[in-house]
Amino acid sequence: MQNNIFEPATTDLNTIQKFQLHSKFLSKNNVPVEIMSYQNLLFKKSQKSFKMTKLNCTLRYQIKHESTSIILRLEKDDCKFKEYLFLDKSEPWELKLKSQIPQLDYQTYYELEKLIGSGSFASVYMAKRKADGIKLAIKAFLKKMLIQKDPDKWRETIDNEMKVMKSLDHTSILKCYDHFENRAQCYIVMDLARGGTLEQGLKKLEEPLPFLTAKVIFRQIVEAIKHMHERGYMHRDLKPSNILLKRPMVLKQFSLIAQTDPNIVVSDFGVSSEIKKDMDIGKYCGSPGFMAPEVILCETNKNLTYDEKCDIFSLGCILYRLITNKPLFNGQNSLAMKQQNKECNLDWTKIHEELYQNQALTNLLSKMLSQDPRQRPSCEEILNSKILQVQLDNDGCPLFINYKKPKSSSIQQIKTARPSIKSISNSKLPQLSPNHFTFNNHNNNNHNNNHTNKRSGNFLLPPINSRLQTEQSQY
Repeated sequence: MQNNIFEPATTDLNTIQKFQLHSKFLSKNNVPVEIMSYQNLLFKKSQKSFKMTKLNCTLRYQIKHESTSIILRLEKDDCKFKEYLFLDKSEPWELKLKSQIPQLDYQTYYELEKLIGSGSFASVYMAKRKADGIKLAIKAFLKKMLIQKDPDKWRETIDNEMKVMKSLDHTSILKCYDHFENRAQCYIVMDLARGGTLEQGLKKLEEPLPFLTAKVIFRQIVEAIKHMHERGYMHRDLKPSNILLKRPMVLKQFSLIAQTDPNIVVSDFGVSSEIKKDMDIGKYCGSPGFMAPEVILCETNKNLTYDEKCDIFSLGCILYRLITNKPLFNGQNSLAMKQQNKECNLDWTKIHEELYQNQALTNLLSKMLSQDPRQRPSCEEILNSKILQVQLDNDGCPLFINYKKPKSSSIQQIKTARPSIKSISNSKLPQLSPNHFTFNNHNNNNHNNNHTNKRSGNFLLPPINSRLQTEQSQY
């Protein structure tokens, strides 16, 4: 095993005008050294030598706070570790290194509580952050399995996912807090999504979602992808199984959740990529049934290119799934599905009927699923489309527009017999939000009091067969 964490420097010190960090240390042999950082490079200078190393996922660190000293430990898989005693403040180095390379010992900061999921390459644990007790998720990858799957690019995949997640900051994107690694495993600390995947939620339903619910969910997904595109990244593998629910809930009640606290989070950035002008990616990646045709063509022609509009096609497939609860491409196997996805020969007469015969909705979906990426709308244009607007009350909760107030009855009666809610015109009834619905209190023998209904329960949702009755009259 070679002790080669630092190699002879190939960069001249005179070419570096100013280091980002420059501190004094003592080596294990009490030899004074200086360690400096500049962009993605780390330099070590002593009286006898000047060496350097790159800050990437192959290098790991730990800052150990001992009783009388603070020690910086550096390690690589093929090297012996190196330790240096801080003679200056350690806080700037903690911030710098944490943002660029993985840490060594997650147990210093987190306590595993239970296993919540596992697969061929990784396991997910619920964990508690020791500093404040907050519950988070830790995804542990077994490096041996990753190397067997892709010996040349497994490191690039992990490095890329970390880079993308740390570059994004949005309420509807899974947040990465820490990245740890040792010789056997890689660990990603992220938000705990207790509600499972959107795919799991849709499979539990026996009927399509109410249109208002579908709109609320879809807008949160589009907002997340809009943020990605603005930060210069495209996802490239959007599908319901890569979209998570922060909290467990019945999807049909989703429209009762305030927009100020979104429940949807987009995850899985392993194949995400930077958006560059004149891109030459030509990489086949994604999931059949949700892939843009130009991405599928890259499987046989590596010279083809594509851009972030591939995500718009995937969003179109997700929108159709949310409204109909059926896959857009439903081949008998993955090969047949991929062929349908590639050819994209859709029966728009049938789709128009499935979209409540609403022309505005059909037009929007047809643009999103255009085989010509240039014809697809941007995320901003999708969010501004009239058919996908959601009116909110003062609490940020979606308004139930034009639905008749149910007759007064007890809460118990409402739970056992859902009332019929019919649509009426704007001229007869002002816009109502869920907290405007009132019920008689039969428990009071002296008089009846009206009680404001809390935002829970499916009885406030319009009947399935009239979900778009109002919207059709408006567009």
